[in-house]
Amino acid sequence: MSVFEYKLGIIGTGNMAEAILKGVINSGALKVEDINAIEKIQKRADYIHSVYNIKFQSCLDELAINSKYILISVKPADVPGLLKKIAPFLSHADNVIISIAAGVPLRLYEIHLGQSFPAIRIMPNTPALLGQGISAISYGSFVKSSDLDFVKKLVSGFGHYVLIDEKLQNAVTAISGSGPAYFFLFCKMLAEAAVKMGIDRKTALKLVTHTAAGAAEMMKAFNSDTDMLIKMVASPGGTTEAALSEFTSSGFGSIVEKASEMARRRAFEIQSELMSKNDVQ
Repeated sequence: MSVFEYKLGIIGTGNMAEAILKGVINSGALKVEDINAIEKIQKRADYIHSVYNIKFQSCLDELAINSKYILISVKPADVPGLLKKIAPFLSHADNVIISIAAGVPLRLYEIHLGQSFPAIRIMPNTPALLGQGISAISYGSFVKSSDLDFVKKLVSGFGHYVLIDEKLQNAVTAISGSGPAYFFLFCKMLAEAAVKMGIDRKTALKLVTHTAAGAAEMMKAFNSDTDMLIKMVASPGGTTEAALSEFTSSGFGSIVEKASEMARRRAFEIQSELMSKNDVQ
């Protein structure tokens, strides 16, 4: 068994990778000296190094050789080329791939690294930046329980997690992965409505922000019983009931369903494009 200088090697240090990095360090899941990374944009590498003081490698082979767990945080289209570059330096027995690339199935990692290569797929979301993320974890059949435990500890550093069958990962991408943007859009529209009613923008945004944050806390406190929570706000014949009636008659539910399906469909398109380019039937 190989002895690695670093427990975690991060390939690509964008916003989500930074959220993971911040979470695992702040939670104590990993120490700074346990982590190394590589980043093609020097300005970004300089920033991450200045904030977190992790080691940056100058080439992929150095990172692959020296890291037990390899976190892949690059654009989905860049994954196949990346795997070809690092494959010669990885060991089936010692290394584990952890991927946060949306729409990239575990099968693609097995194609490039070998059928029995252990790979774990995670779909986190941007609230991870504040330690409030929710991640969905799927894993291949060759992943050891100790490696899965490591990933659970990793993601717990920046929020919560669920274990799901990989076939549901694209659905998760559409719901919790993209979901924060849906909420931000709704909040933006609610603030715009407030402005049209005569409330100044700064006050409108404060009202909406704290309403959203408070509502989220209520969902957690009341076990996400949304029907009961709606009844707590909506008195019969009152203002809330009038608004909810308009949402219903305007097809709000259908809009949410269709929008979520479009996101899921796009994830499948990304997956299909990648797999077809790699000559997989």
